[in-house]
Amino acid sequence: MATWKEDIVTALENLGGKAHLSEIYKEVEKIRPLELNNTWDRTIRRELETNSSDSEVFDGEDLFYSVEGIGKGVWGLRDFKDGSLVFGEIDGVKVGQIFENRKALSKSRVHGPTMHGIWGRESEGACSIVLSGGYEDDIDDLNYIQYTGQGGQNYPSLGKQVKDQEFTRGNKALVLSHKYNLPVRVIRGFQIPKGPAKGYRYDGLFYVNRFERIKGKSGFYICRFHLSSEKGIEKLETELKSTLKSDYKRTERTAATVNRLKRNVKLSEQIKDLYDFKCQVCNTYLKAPYGGIAIGAHIKGLGNPHNGPDVLENMICLCPNHHEQFDDYGYYIEPDTLEIKGLEGYEGKKITIDKKHKIDKELLKYHYDQYKKNN
Repeated sequence: MATWKEDIVTALENLGGKAHLSEIYKEVEKIRPLELNNTWDRTIRRELETNSSDSEVFDGEDLFYSVEGIGKGVWGLRDFKDGSLVFGEIDGVKVGQIFENRKALSKSRVHGPTMHGIWGRESEGACSIVLSGGYEDDIDDLNYIQYTGQGGQNYPSLGKQVKDQEFTRGNKALVLSHKYNLPVRVIRGFQIPKGPAKGYRYDGLFYVNRFERIKGKSGFYICRFHLSSEKGIEKLETELKSTLKSDYKRTERTAATVNRLKRNVKLSEQIKDLYDFKCQVCNTYLKAPYGGIAIGAHIKGLGNPHNGPDVLENMICLCPNHHEQFDDYGYYIEPDTLEIKGLEGYEGKKITIDKKHKIDKELLKYHYDQYKKNN
């Protein structure tokens, strides 16, 4: 289990680099996996003071500083005084650049936290993540990642889950990055097969294509995020060639996975926002801890064999159930009247339509033709 000092560092990283003692206490309570004793708050104050050169009792590492002076109750991380998030590329930092350790990453602003894997805030989004082998459910195909969110571990070094993860803190920040299509810097550590031989390597900008909460290998729920690079696998391999380990091998499924993810995330969010995340068929709003659940569905599917366009005129907002039935041609929408056909309980009803949303009738006719072929 992490030490008190490490948990305080993590708490301050989560809180943006500085916070009042009352906020630090609350954050440590979230992080600390075991029951807290009656003197745990005094332990935190002692760790802050003994690890700060601002204090008269300093005799450890100079990790913390008193923001407003000793006795005011506001503490910060000495290597993280500027807590503002930085999205996108960092000036002067190139893809493939190696950093000696987490402190060097933090100093360069590529990834602020020195211990945490996600740099972000629930209210702003996540601007960077680090892959270092801490989670058993991670999948890494170099330009495509299935990234496990934070939390639920007593012993992070073992990579095992001991309780469910929730869409809070860094996980909620990554949800926001998906919603607003924000770029996420990806850093790989030496601990993983596709990382560098030493240190930590900056691997460029990735985007969160989708996310889900599923049961992981240890039987507990994890928050999983699918990210893809803005660059193709060949270009990324070329840029990282000199830093890849000698036994690097491309994953067979990489090309197919990336092709599936090439879609305009902003359009999906636009259609969902237009209908306030309500299904156009049943008008249902499904609530989740991180907001509404809805799918920006394509009427004529993208890619082979349909090759539909990725445009708003080819999209409708559906709940998960009616999305799956629509994709499986369990019902269709009459092109001229927009009436629902073939769906029990909704036969003859019109879908909800916003005046700003112009659906291409030819695409609805295509879907109807597929319906006839499959029924």
